[in-house]
Amino acid sequence: MANAINFAEKYQTELDQVIKQATLTNDLETPNVNWMGARTFHVPSLAVSGYKQHSRNGGYNRGSVDVTHEPYTLQFDRDVEFFVDKMDVDESNQSASAANVTRVFLNENAGPEIDAYRFSKLAAKAQEVGQATPENVTDGTPQDVVDRLRADIKKVRKYGTANLKVYVSTDVMDAVEAYKENKGTFSLQNENTIIETRVTTLNGARLIEVFDVDRFQTAFNFTDGFVPATDAQQLNWIIVYRGAVVAKAKLNSVYLFQPGQHTEGDGYLYQNRLYHDLFVMKNQAKGLVVSNKAPASGA
Repeated sequence: MANAINFAEKYQTELDQVIKQATLTNDLETPNVNWMGARTFHVPSLAVSGYKQHSRNGGYNRGSVDVTHEPYTLQFDRDVEFFVDKMDVDESNQSASAANVTRVFLNENAGPEIDAYRFSKLAAKAQEVGQATPENVTDGTPQDVVDRLRADIKKVRKYGTANLKVYVSTDVMDAVEAYKENKGTFSLQNENTIIETRVTTLNGARLIEVFDVDRFQTAFNFTDGFVPATDAQQLNWIIVYRGAVVAKAKLNSVYLFQPGQHTEGDGYLYQNRLYHDLFVMKNQAKGLVVSNKAPASGA
């Protein structure tokens, strides 16, 4: 009996690209990590000392360079299994069949779930450190929305606006668009993903619309896929300094077992296992600002 092929290993680069194109948070991905196992990697961190007073008697002040390798373990371990009828698989090209099932699943399920998990984890951290504001900001005028958004961007502008990612709800993007069109300055950019969404800039910061309200919530239940938690609130925006987070998704296993290689029936058995997680780095939580809708009265 032939051994089953792990397509996640055989086509790792291609599948990583599918995940990237299926997520709005792909810009938060940490590239080129050093894996220490199936789901643990480390990211080097460099800290250097500052200047000291120069002496005219010659010589330089010796500073210090501290290189640390912080390990991160992906805690969110997800899997799924499908039974695929023999008639639905091209027996002459099983790789293509496995790739097709994987692509559809990543685009329609895994990608949105990765975004939802990352957004909710950022929201929880912002709440923990007092960087989250509950407010029904879109009840106001477009000018009101833009003024509040600018105020929150200002809190993290010290990191450089080019290093900020600003994820906004459709209602907020509508307000920004209305405000900027009134000023004659609204323009759209291409997000370079399969997702059709609006991207623009405000005060030099890049705004990315999260059109899917179901993935832009403060909390989720991940028991079966993902659904907003009963106490979840819709997010207005998340502003995050790119250097404040470490995020990674790793498609660990993709198998397509032939009939006779399993005991589940007369067909192909598809299995998919994905690790992913997001971490807010130590001492960088101030690089995160969140606004979410206020709970309903009496909630």
